[in-house]
Amino acid sequence: MAISFEILEEDIFGRTGRLKVGEKILKTPALLPVVNPHLPLITPAEMKSLGVGALITNAYIFHRSKEFREPALTRGLHDLLGFDGIIMTDSGSFQLSVYGDVEVSNSDTLLFQQSIGSDIIVPLDIPTHPDTSREQTEKELGTTMDRLREAMEILGPGAPLAAPIQGGAFPDLREQAGRTAGEMGFTFTPIGAVVPLMESYRYEDLVRVVLAAKKGLPSSACVHLFGAGHPVMFALAVAMGCDLFDSAAYALYAKEGRYLTTHGSKKLAELSELPCSCEVCRSHSADEMRQSPEKIRLLARHNLIVTLTEISRIRQAISDGVLWELVDERCRSHPRLLRGYRTLLTYTEELAARDRISKRGFLLVRACLLPLTVSHLVACRSTIPS
Repeated sequence: MAISFEILEEDIFGRTGRLKVGEKILKTPALLPVVNPHLPLITPAEMKSLGVGALITNAYIFHRSKEFREPALTRGLHDLLGFDGIIMTDSGSFQLSVYGDVEVSNSDTLLFQQSIGSDIIVPLDIPTHPDTSREQTEKELGTTMDRLREAMEILGPGAPLAAPIQGGAFPDLREQAGRTAGEMGFTFTPIGAVVPLMESYRYEDLVRVVLAAKKGLPSSACVHLFGAGHPVMFALAVAMGCDLFDSAAYALYAKEGRYLTTHGSKKLAELSELPCSCEVCRSHSADEMRQSPEKIRLLARHNLIVTLTEISRIRQAISDGVLWELVDERCRSHPRLLRGYRTLLTYTEELAARDRISKRGFLLVRACLLPLTVSHLVACRSTIPS
């Protein structure tokens, strides 16, 4: 079951595309909601009804769980979860990043993921923290690349394998990893170990890491940004060239009583109105949602709908050739996002070469974006009404 990726339209480094995994097809950019089998606030069947075509779950949980291991092996992951779309499985690298160790080998997790019918299988890569020394980063990157080679040997040519791109915060190592993965023939390439950058709002470093990996990767590779959660940063990530995201934020924020919007999050306890027209917000007042015994599930559903809607909005912006405008609007909602945006704008030569001539929409701000430097951009924008 091979993985292939077809690019349809482009704007900045962003593109719409068609990811094909076996006979299953997914429009990109796309979100893969994270499903925790122990506590699914939204079931995979509900996700499908909302338009979700792919999801991600953790094979390590199934591998170690007395409750789920045998059913997954016997029935297969799709039947067990009740989802016939694309299912990607993480190998246990998330647990490795959190706990520092896992009780599974690379070969064990590869064969287990294959046995339960995963559509996209992830080797046990080493998620190197961005603050790790170069010497240690190089060592761990070497281990990751060895495991990618081992994965191809174990599962054979044409296996639906992902190739996580590691390299810490060192752009040259990210570029090297991307180039090597491309030479090995991988077409599905998640960029790993970037959650710490996003959690600490280091969007400048995120831009550098992603664009370095993209420089090494072939343009035909489908790029997945591991752990990208909040919809406010999706437009920037797509503008950098990311095609897929996975996120548990819809559930995590709900458990904290937080209500997602495309410009940030709000505390449900402080809302007098629900500023959204999704099915959840149309059928509940703020007071009703707060008092509902299903409050967390309702919040999770709203959060997921908002996130999916933002992905659709981004695809349309690419089609219209106005992704810059959406990025500009979203990044102005947070000063650290704006720094990441300005870092992206320093890649002027590459951006100018990719900026589309034909556009369905056009705003005055576009005249200031390319091929100017950040200082020119700031000076030019001082003349634009807010």
